[in-house]
Amino acid sequence: MPRSPLQLLDGLLDEEGMETAVHRFVLGGPFGAEPPETTAERLSHFAAAGGLLVETSHSYAGGRAEAAVGRWLRANPGTLGVTTKVGHDSTGRDIPLSRETVTAHVRSARENLGVEVIDILLYHCDDPARSVPELADTLVGLVAAGHVRRVGVSNWRAERLARLATDLGARGHTPVASYQFGLAEPDPALLEGSLHADSAVLDVVRAHRLPLLGWSSQARGYFSRGVPKEVHGRPDPYDTQDNRDRRARCRELAGRLGTRPETVALAWTLHHPGVWPSIGPRTTAQIDNSLEARRVALTAEQVRWLRDGR
Repeated sequence: MPRSPLQLLDGLLDEEGMETAVHRFVLGGPFGAEPPETTAERLSHFAAAGGLLVETSHSYAGGRAEAAVGRWLRANPGTLGVTTKVGHDSTGRDIPLSRETVTAHVRSARENLGVEVIDILLYHCDDPARSVPELADTLVGLVAAGHVRRVGVSNWRAERLARLATDLGARGHTPVASYQFGLAEPDPALLEGSLHADSAVLDVVRAHRLPLLGWSSQARGYFSRGVPKEVHGRPDPYDTQDNRDRRARCRELAGRLGTRPETVALAWTLHHPGVWPSIGPRTTAQIDNSLEARRVALTAEQVRWLRDGR
């Protein structure tokens, strides 16, 4: 009997291989800030195309995003797994990660999403005022209570991530890591507090064999446009000389392969085992364009050349 998407999800988060009917893309998007029928159409199309996981946050769209996803999940139970993040208020600001606050947010998230168990729960931020063991205790307690299946963190410094991975590993849990990851590396000063998976973070991910959810894997459309795009009135964090050079190489290789530069950039990300790229398409056609990256086979030399130019 074929395994359900959620059964597949459990195994694939810790495996490098993939079954042909599924893929590693994670679906994000403006849930809660768009018409419900648009959300439903995208989620249905993504699931039909072999998707396993949709990602959102307790804070997105002013706190409306989870409920928007939940409407579809209630109508399609067991079809997609869901990851959500806690630790930001509805304006996106960090909040203290006390056990009481996190537990209350998880209770609210389960109600919003219409699920008994959240498949992956992530801390959206760190709380440096609290010890790693304290924050780990809260996560383990949520798993033990049956409220979440997997746990992890987003935007933690490498040294804190390493401590968490060691602590949770000793208790039988492999955390999921969530950072910006893709061929375009942003200017960290322009990411407004979010963190890129730099070499220090990647060293921890590899040493502890952590699944990595790579958000903004398409660099907010950087590879498909020709001019910089301001973000919240600030300069484009991806518009650096290194990234302009990488985009030029993507265009060159795309021309040789008969595909699009953004498809080549996504194929580069998929080349990294254990990385689940998060995509934010606004239409079903854009979902299909992203999925084309699965059909672009890059050599190790091309992967290195796309990033480093040599």
